[in-house]
Amino acid sequence: MKVAVLGATGGTGSLVVRKLVEQGHEAIAVSRKQAAFPGLDKLVESRTGDLFNPTFVRAALADCDAVIICLGINRKSKNLWSGAASPLDLMSSVAKAVVDAIGGDRSKRLLYLSAFGVGEEHKHAMLFRFVLRTTSISSAYADHARAEQIIKSSALDWTIIRPPGLNDKDEEAELIDRSDRWSSFDSASRRSVAKFFVHALGNTGLSRKTVTIGPKAD
Repeated sequence: MKVAVLGATGGTGSLVVRKLVEQGHEAIAVSRKQAAFPGLDKLVESRTGDLFNPTFVRAALADCDAVIICLGINRKSKNLWSGAASPLDLMSSVAKAVVDAIGGDRSKRLLYLSAFGVGEEHKHAMLFRFVLRTTSISSAYADHARAEQIIKSSALDWTIIRPPGLNDKDEEAELIDRSDRWSSFDSASRRSVAKFFVHALGNTGLSRKTVTIGPKAD
């Protein structure tokens, strides 16, 4: 399967690209700047351009069988209270460009990386709700919600995946559907999330569903 990854230079997107190649897929890295994948450069095609430009997005996705959106709003520093360094409509604008580019072609698969608790912020623990209210994470959640709505309103074969807090551990744990029992304090490695995304490409049971994922309960 030829799969375009938008946000391929990011922490999770780059791992999705690697996992795609590992599983025998043809990976297309779509990003604003040239993506580098040491050891895989000859196996990954890089298509660079403005993700806000509908013409570029349409051309970049035209020959792909599936699209994975792995974008996030960056902060100016690692401090939770620092300002956003990315446009506050990044995810929703790109989601709209992708949906418009694919049109009504339901043969193309669309996976979207969201975040746990989007649209359900009231279910988060009190401490996490405080963080959401007082940091730029609230802007990211708001834009994820807008992007999710754009995707859900389309006729495409989509799956929205909401992972827990991400970490950079060098592990690939099995993640499961925890939509009915997720916790604000769950976490998962980016490698584990990348593995789940690639598996989800061929999982017809996830078609047109929103799933919150997390580790197996102890």
